[in-house]
Amino acid sequence: MSDGQKYYLIREDVLPESVKKTLKVKKLLEREPQVSIFEAVKRYDLSRSAYYKFKDTIFPVEDQTRERNITLLVHVDDNVGLLYRILESIAAEKGSVLTIHQSLPIMEKATITISLNAREMRLTINELLDKLKQIDGVNQVQLLGMNM
Repeated sequence: MSDGQKYYLIREDVLPESVKKTLKVKKLLEREPQVSIFEAVKRYDLSRSAYYKFKDTIFPVEDQTRERNITLLVHVDDNVGLLYRILESIAAEKGSVLTIHQSLPIMEKATITISLNAREMRLTINELLDKLKQIDGVNQVQLLGMNM
C-alpha cells in the first residue's frame, strides 16, 4: 500500500533546529502527559505552528523499528567466528535474523548484509549499531533501510 509519499532516513545533525525542537517537545509530552502543548513549546522556544507542522511527520528511527524489519550493512575483517559473534550479539538483544549475505573476502575484508526483525529487541537501533561496532573485527555498521 503506497500513499504516494517518499520517506528518507536523515542524520540528526543536518535537521533544522525547529525539527529537532519538535522531537524534544514530542518526547516531553510523552514523558509528562500533564504538560500542555503551549507549555512544552514554550519550554523549548518553539512556535506552536512549527510544532504542528512537523509533529506528525518526524519520528526517531528507534521508535519506528519496534515493529519493523531493518537491514544492516556490516564491514568486517575476514576473521574466523566473526559472523557468529555478530549474530550472537543480535540474538542476545532479541533481534530475529531474517536473511544474511556475506560477500567473498577481498584483501581480508568482507561485507555482511543482515536483515532482521526488530520487534522484540531490547535496544534502540542506534544502541544496536553501537554494540555491533564494539565487536573486534567489525569496522563499520550502517543502517541500509527499514520497511515502513
